Formats: sequence, structure tokens, C-alpha cells
Amino acid sequence: MTLILFIPAFILTFASAFAEPRMVGETLDISAVRSVVISGEASEVRLTADDAGLYRANTSARRNGWFSSFYSSWFFNGCGDRSAMRIEGTVLRIEVMQTAWSDLSDCTPEISANVAPGTTVRIDQEALKAELDGDFASVAIASKAADVSFDGHAAGIDIFGTAVRAHLRYDSIRQDETVNITAQSLQADLTFGSGVPLDYSVIAKASYVDSLEPSVPGARPRVSIKGDYVHARIR
Repeated sequence: MTLILFIPAFILTFASAFAEPRMVGETLDISAVRSVVISGEASEVRLTADDAGLYRANTSARRNGWFSSFYSSWFFNGCGDRSAMRIEGTVLRIEVMQTAWSDLSDCTPEISANVAPGTTVRIDQEALKAELDGDFASVAIASKAADVSFDGHAAGIDIFGTAVRAHLRYDSIRQDETVNITAQSLQADLTFGSGVPLDYSVIAKASYVDSLEPSVPGARPRVSIKGDYVHARIR
């Protein structure tokens, strides 16, 4: 039975090797973009807001998983980049499409962009691993499973998900910051700097909060954490 199931899958894989070569990820000039909206299936996202570099956005795909070495040894085609990008005025929209059902190995879509400082970011995906570095206006993320790393500044960060791991580090404080995280299961590491007054609250069924300083009502940054099971470290 195993052989019967494997033969059709092998034929599909072999045929795909001689199909059209993989399209290289599209690259866009996003100099006029002030808002980024990402939606669709799971992906890895890398966004920077660096005014010293070119403002460009790129999508690609990387093969991994059990069959990745098999593909590398026997076939010359990589996994296809199926993400779609378009610019609408000052908004960059990226939709991540599901990879082909015949893929025997996991194919991870990747998004990379350098945007202008002060750009807003909204991500709504099934699952994601996101790295954001720089000065953003605001960041909003909604996902069933999210692994988020942030290093820089944003006036507002909102994260909503089922299972969330968040590592947020502010490199400057302007006393206009609000951070809202809601998740059923949450592991959060939040760093604002030594001696910075914080107004923080944690509402959960079960929680462990590691903080060296008490909450200061009315202070900014303002941190609100809600969830079922929460492990939070605040510095």
C-alpha cells in the first residue's frame, strides 16, 4: 500500500522538475509606501525601517522539511514563490498563497522589506514568524500562531492570537507607547529600559509575571496583557 501511494506522488514530483523554472521573488520599489498590509497563509516576515537604505520589498520561498535534501540532490527546481504584491497609493499589500498540494517537502514563503520610518504595519495570517527592526508608527498582528520579535520603536503595538511568543524591545521611550497583547497562551519578554515608569496590567486564568518595578498608573508606556496562560517578563 505504501508503494502504491508513493508512486503517484513521485511521478508528480518528477514531472514538476521539468516544468517551468521557479520564478524569482518579485521586488518592488516602495519609496512612496507608508502602510504595509500582509495577509494569507503562513510565512516568515522580515521588516526593517531604515532610512539609510533603499526602500524595497521582496518575496521568495525556501524549501525545508523531510524531503528538502531529496529535492536538492535529485531535482533542479526549488519551491515556487506564490505570494502576490501590489501597491495601492501609499499602501503595500502582500497576500501569501498556499503552496502546491503536490509538494512533498515544506515550502516556506518569505517576505522581506525595508520601509520608510513611521510606516504602519498590519499582519493578518494563519501563522507567522515575524522580525521587525526600526522606527514604525504602529504594528498590529493577528494570527493563530505567532512568533514575534520587535526591536525599535512604535507608538502602538497590538498582538492578537491563540498561541503567541513575543519578544519586544524598545530602543527609545517617547511616552506615547501602548502595547496590547491578547492570547490564549502567551510567552512575552518586554524590555523598555532601566528606570522607565510603566503602567502595566495582566489579566489571565494562570500567570507568572516577572517585573522588577511596580506598575505606575497613568504612566507611558502602557502595557495591557490578557490571556488564559501567561508568562511575562517586563523590564
